[in-house]
Amino acid sequence: MGFVGALRRLWRSKRRGVDDETRTVLPGSPSKAYCDNTVRSFKYTLLTFLPLNLFEQFHRPINLYFLFITALQFIPSVAPVSPLTSLLPLIIAFLITAVKEAIDDWYRHKLDDECNSRWYSTINMETLEIERVRCRDIRVGTVLLLLPMEVIPCDAFLLLSSDENGGVVISTEALNGETACKTRYAILTDLYAKRPTTSAATVDSIQEDELNIRAAAGWIRDAACVIESEGPKPFLTSFTGSAKVQAPHGGEGEEIRIGVSTENVVFSSSVLRNTRFALGVAVLTGNETRVAMTRMVPPTKWSMIDQRFNQMVIVVFVIQFILVTVYITLSDTALGQDQRTLWYLGMYEEKIALEEYILLLPLRFFALVSPMIPLSFKVLVDASKAFNGALIKWDAEMSDEQHHTEVHNSSLMEDLGQVEYVMSDKTGTLTRNALTLKSVVTRSGKVFTPGVPHEATTLRRALLQDESLLYLMRVLVYCNTVESTRQITLNVAQPSVSNPSPSSPWVSLSPDEVALVEGATLLGVKLLERTRKRAFVMFGNNVESATVLKVLAFTPERRRSSVLLQIDGDSRYLLLTKGSDESVLPRCITASYDSKTTSHTLTALSSEGLRTLVCAYRYLTSEEAELWLAGIRKREVTTMAAARANSLAQAYDAVEKELIYCGITAVEDQLQDGVFLTITQLRAAGVRVWMLTGDNGQTAKQTAIASGLVGADDRVIALTPEGVESISFQQHLDYVEKRVSYALCKRQFQEAEKQHQIRSSWYVRSGLRDFVGEFFHHESVLSLLLHSSHATPLRDNRAYLPYENAAESERDDEDEARGSTAVAASEGYVILFSGKTIELIEDSGNADLRVNFKRVLLHASTVICSRMAPEQKSFVVQTVNQAGHVTLAIGDGGNDVPMIQSAHVGVGIRGREGTQATAASDFVVSEFCFLSRLLLFHGHTAYQRSAIIVQQSFWKTVALAWMQLLFNIYAKFSGVSFWDSFSLMMYNSFFTVPVTFLCALNLPLSATILLNNPQLYVLCQRGRYMNLTTFYGYVLRGFLHGTIIFFFHYVLSMTVSVRYCVWVTQ
Repeated sequence: MGFVGALRRLWRSKRRGVDDETRTVLPGSPSKAYCDNTVRSFKYTLLTFLPLNLFEQFHRPINLYFLFITALQFIPSVAPVSPLTSLLPLIIAFLITAVKEAIDDWYRHKLDDECNSRWYSTINMETLEIERVRCRDIRVGTVLLLLPMEVIPCDAFLLLSSDENGGVVISTEALNGETACKTRYAILTDLYAKRPTTSAATVDSIQEDELNIRAAAGWIRDAACVIESEGPKPFLTSFTGSAKVQAPHGGEGEEIRIGVSTENVVFSSSVLRNTRFALGVAVLTGNETRVAMTRMVPPTKWSMIDQRFNQMVIVVFVIQFILVTVYITLSDTALGQDQRTLWYLGMYEEKIALEEYILLLPLRFFALVSPMIPLSFKVLVDASKAFNGALIKWDAEMSDEQHHTEVHNSSLMEDLGQVEYVMSDKTGTLTRNALTLKSVVTRSGKVFTPGVPHEATTLRRALLQDESLLYLMRVLVYCNTVESTRQITLNVAQPSVSNPSPSSPWVSLSPDEVALVEGATLLGVKLLERTRKRAFVMFGNNVESATVLKVLAFTPERRRSSVLLQIDGDSRYLLLTKGSDESVLPRCITASYDSKTTSHTLTALSSEGLRTLVCAYRYLTSEEAELWLAGIRKREVTTMAAARANSLAQAYDAVEKELIYCGITAVEDQLQDGVFLTITQLRAAGVRVWMLTGDNGQTAKQTAIASGLVGADDRVIALTPEGVESISFQQHLDYVEKRVSYALCKRQFQEAEKQHQIRSSWYVRSGLRDFVGEFFHHESVLSLLLHSSHATPLRDNRAYLPYENAAESERDDEDEARGSTAVAASEGYVILFSGKTIELIEDSGNADLRVNFKRVLLHASTVICSRMAPEQKSFVVQTVNQAGHVTLAIGDGGNDVPMIQSAHVGVGIRGREGTQATAASDFVVSEFCFLSRLLLFHGHTAYQRSAIIVQQSFWKTVALAWMQLLFNIYAKFSGVSFWDSFSLMMYNSFFTVPVTFLCALNLPLSATILLNNPQLYVLCQRGRYMNLTTFYGYVLRGFLHGTIIFFFHYVLSMTVSVRYCVWVTQ
């Protein structure tokens, strides 16, 4: 489809007056030299629909065959019947397909229009007035007023922010799947802070915000800012540019140049969080944004059953060629021997030369046998697909209170019944994206559960007796980056509201911290107010206040965060720390906790799929704290940017020591309803579910355990080492090679490889093994179906599964040889790696490693990928596609669009992350749990129906064409038609249609049977209903039935003729 994609780009391209590599942007001067901000996920426009759709239809060889046959019918000496017998069905078939494609694309236009019609606030730099414009009308150079909880409409440079430090808090969840908020910084903050200010009269908050916004916009206008930005590129991790500013209002008049990096840019689909407002300038819009560049041109997808049909056509075409060759030979012999008896044909005078009919008869015979490849199947299958798509929309079991399941591409109905791999996003797809504090465990082992009646009263009493509980609750409310949610209201007309209200009064760089604060509130410890420098907490009836001196931010390498503060009324400095058990416990004083009890508690909580954090504290004297803070300030100012992170990490390590353990918190990333049951059903159906997420590896592991992706007998093999950011390329490569080799030696892999070789054999792929097995062991299949309706449905009883980390799963070869652990044949292994590992393997140049890596992935029971960029998700899907497997990708964010487009079937989930995923998908559901019914019932039924229709179409047309050839035996192989034109036209368009529609309406197995017995889905995966064995069976039956019908009529007509002749004689 590369040419098709290029053709679409040609139709959509716009002439540009500048080079795409760099662009100059003037804030407040919208430029039409670049594309507008219209989001386009549709395939056609009114202008391009006809040429593109015709090209795509004729891009299929089978349609070219039908066109060639129709053209032959217009040659009088070749056509045995009227050309309408081929032309009319061809036009109808192409028209139906075009209408179906138009309807599917209309839904995409509708979703695009919903996105493009959103309202956003902009600044008119001439009048400094706040204006509202549609998303589609934003241009490069437009100055945007970004408001809290608003989806960023394009890629923009941050100019100024309401925060005094220039910070802008954003969520990139829809961009890369990471739930933790991030901070970006406005590039003009320092210059703006140096401007001369004047005192203003007291005004209300709304007027104050508007005055601040207009003042900031006026300063930007006077600064004569010029932005130099790089052009469109498909990278989300890098961005370069610069800004030239003429400092106004008392500046020296010199031109100042400021470097711009990713830290100063907000990408499209991000969400502004805890910032009152920010001013930015659009630099990349529409299909040139970073998110859009990671997507492909919307591909035209054809189902696997269509591809299988093309293979069958080749077989039938070979049969046609053989029959035509035989009949040409027999025709030459027959005409040469019998031309004297055919005096009425004018052949008595001289013998007909071979060259006179050597070109004519092959074409005539080819036209006679052309019905063997049925054109009617195209119409009937498309009608069946449309009907099955309507059934999905009407299915009340797949609808929530507001939405039904949508079908954007009904051409892929059958592929729903052949899915082998499901590639799933995590955040918003498997989870609700809502973290909650489930329990708090003190040093003494006492457990407190938020939300339990009277639990707050119990904890209030315990605070008086257990000192460790006091510090544990302080960790929950102080050790974070939480701030109160900020909103802004402007006195401008708002035709539409595009920014939803926040679900929580708090916002943080980490969603875990919000869950801890809200959980502490339920336990009676309420955070009243929190700023970057002060915090106020209510313990029962007492209010405690503290000064925040330094926040030691969490990093994946440190795996912990801390805060240094001073409680009012206490001269000491308190350091509060929380993090993973591997990171915090080794830094605690051994005497402060019992290692065995703590380990048991952590194991019990983790086995329930909960994310655990270990909490600790220590006191610093005034001298220690002031000396350490001075060192931190010095490192932040003097250290080069490249080494600043390592320098600060060393300073943090120096103070995070000799901690006193005070307890454990357990947070649950709530799964969507029915996720565990759905994954259990899919795994029982032989579908392998992979998780591809942009979140960190620890979170991905915990979600995999909770959702049932990791089975009780699965062995986890990690291909990404801990602290991957701090090791060299070669160390990482050596680790991956060692782990891949270890996986290749596992008995689970060898069993999977053996099963794959068996499935890949011709005996299995042709369906012959299934046919023979069912012929000799049909009682086992019948017993399964007869008792399926009484089967007990699977229940969502979550079996809490132990997780084995990389260190535990790595055993010596001799330990494996000793057989210390019995490995059952049914056990599987789970592969865990990050996007860094994919980059490493692709950049290593080691072809053997790439091959073995793919082998290990394809045979794993589950694969968990973390820190995945959108293009890496697409790469993983394409890797599985290239191995010949049918894939389904499901997600809800803009970062999932590339993998949704790369998969055979793309499913979008309606969520809080916009409509990009749903617009690019083939099917849209409201919840992940609907996926099992979509595949196991609707997919199975659609595939079975289409398989019967396709093969039944071959059966009836082979019988028809074979009767034509049998008749020519008695017509001296002259190439005349046994049927008249009307009969031929009505045969496929009327006589046989009712029978075929019965196939389309047939429901072989009920939803109850299919959902209670997911193993029946394997029949579709293996192509049991349509393979070479079943196809040859239908073709042979066509020949047999054609022979019976012809000779029955032949004998009948001969008997009638004899009786008529006797009657005339008498």
